[in-house]
Amino acid sequence: MSVLYPRLLPGESDRLFAELHRLGPGEHKKMVAGHSSRAVYAATGGRRVTRDELDDLRHAVLAAAQAQGFPEPPGSARRNAFDQQTARILHEQSLMVPGEAAQRQVWSFLALVLLPDICVWRWPANDDGQYLADRFKGLDLTRHALARLWTRAHVLHEPEAPEPYSLLSVLGEADLDQIMARRGSIAASPALVRAVVRGHRDAERSGDGGATARAVLRESLVRLLRLTAFLDVDSLSESETDHLARMIRLEARMSLT
Repeated sequence: MSVLYPRLLPGESDRLFAELHRLGPGEHKKMVAGHSSRAVYAATGGRRVTRDELDDLRHAVLAAAQAQGFPEPPGSARRNAFDQQTARILHEQSLMVPGEAAQRQVWSFLALVLLPDICVWRWPANDDGQYLADRFKGLDLTRHALARLWTRAHVLHEPEAPEPYSLLSVLGEADLDQIMARRGSIAASPALVRAVVRGHRDAERSGDGGATARAVLRESLVRLLRLTAFLDVDSLSESETDHLARMIRLEARMSLT
């Protein structure tokens, strides 16, 4: 049975997002709660998440943050490590189905009620003291502090692999974002995303013949973007998709070297 999460009403999301700006560094733990009187649930489709399950989810994500130095500001390597571990936690432990994970208000609740101190640590205010609304309010789930991690884990999950979440550690934030941001083309096919990431992993083991791995990846994405305009990738088998990604990567590497 799927698990239903609280959905924060838009007015309450706006209020709590404004509260982020009123509190100073280190004070956002005051906002942490396991419930909100301004949250609602879907009427049907599963059972409601329990308070204990929400507490367990918070403790798991908090432990991942503490392992990367929370509450001290993290460097890029620590941010990547936190993202990879938290993506797995959210996907494994939340028991969300894609339909529930597609609800913006669910992620508003998680970022502004259950985990605001950790999201502020991961995505601090800019030089003007402003937090990005996309990271907290779920306006764009591909940019949300937590929703984007669940999506990555869901897309890259390989249930039959010895380590089902190993693909999460192949690419850094910037490179993986280059793939996931193309949600109308490449990222629309989870099988193609996995094939691209597997191809990158295997190429790094053997080397890319003088071109940087990042340059080859980005040239591959440009070529795939053109190809998916007229090719139905979802009609291919997994082995055919892997072969396609490898061939496109080979062409990209040859064009660069």
